[in-house]
Amino acid sequence: MVTYASALERILGRAQDAGWAGADPYDALLSPLGPFVIPLGPAARVAFTQATLRSTAFRGIARPAASINPKGLGLFLGSVARGEASLGSQRAAELGKELLGLIAAHAARDGKQAAWGYPFPWQSRFLWAQAGTPNAVVTATIGWHLLQWADHARGQAADESLARGLACGAARFLSEKLNHSSVGPSGSAVSYTAGDASRIVNVSMLAARLLARVAKAAPRTASWVSPAEAAGMGKQATRLLQFALASQRKDGTWPYSPEARGGWVDSFHTGFILESMLDLRERGWTVPDGALERGLAAYEGFFDPDGGGRLFRQPDSPHDAHSVAQGIMTYSALARGSGVSESNRIGARERALRIARWSLDHLWIESRGSFAYRIEQGRRNEQEYLRWVQAWMALGMSEALELERIQEPAPV
Repeated sequence: MVTYASALERILGRAQDAGWAGADPYDALLSPLGPFVIPLGPAARVAFTQATLRSTAFRGIARPAASINPKGLGLFLGSVARGEASLGSQRAAELGKELLGLIAAHAARDGKQAAWGYPFPWQSRFLWAQAGTPNAVVTATIGWHLLQWADHARGQAADESLARGLACGAARFLSEKLNHSSVGPSGSAVSYTAGDASRIVNVSMLAARLLARVAKAAPRTASWVSPAEAAGMGKQATRLLQFALASQRKDGTWPYSPEARGGWVDSFHTGFILESMLDLRERGWTVPDGALERGLAAYEGFFDPDGGGRLFRQPDSPHDAHSVAQGIMTYSALARGSGVSESNRIGARERALRIARWSLDHLWIESRGSFAYRIEQGRRNEQEYLRWVQAWMALGMSEALELERIQEPAPV
């Protein structure tokens, strides 16, 4: 029977054997046909990407090249840091060193800044980005997991220094390179890339989470971030948080963006926001209980009673591996929260483990040693996506292992 530990080891081993390269749901424009589609403009790029995503047959025609996704590397590094006790210190150290080296090699450096982007060109409703364009989401995610690794790199001074230096460079990119636009009297949104002015809620919260962590990490980050810079990052985190709080709807949900074209609500982006808010609160930022309570109540609507995680709140929405993995992370953050009642912590822990167990029961492909992408209308889509599914599920499995080690209090 597959366990969290065996799933984690097999995912990591399979990814390592493939050189950490693989397919992605949005890599269509890496196809040999990409150079012919790209000049046709935004509508053609989106249509080609969606056709490649939605049709296995069309993907077979498009044949986008496998790529190493820096965000996937960061997620895998985070899973190694969390899963060290299960993997063993030697195996974890070997994997961590390899992943850290690749992350460093893929970094776009600009002075003291470090940033990363997706390895494929992509078109969204908000912007067009060439392959490798540094962006807030990838950079904030990698920076976060670099710090997770640095905190676990016991006795590996060079690796710890490299990881912390890169993470601080990532925070500096978020703080200095991207566009911060004022929203209301006390809020601000950070752009997705340096070349746009988008206002996206989850992007701003992922950035806020890393900025807050670096701001509070002195003296361990003193070699890379001055006290004045840290104070500035802390203030930016506060303004980004205020933007997210002001963007919450009365029903507790958050739109992808307050702009008219960004009104949809989905599971994993909601999870990003909640997990980030929970972490900010742990670091001393004021997050109103009411905002979290409404957000968590709305978030429950993405999950079935047995732990199945859906992309949207509609009951016929697909079960989605990315949403499942983020569910584990979000409820784990709640379970670890110091400002949470004992009963709510226990309930969050149970929910996170229920989601994790559901993923093994319904998405795990034993013959391959990896997770399926989705279940839609009773049919399981087993397309293998490295960053979107395997890296996220590796992180989820490592978090489930950590939660299992949290002992429940004895009944009174």
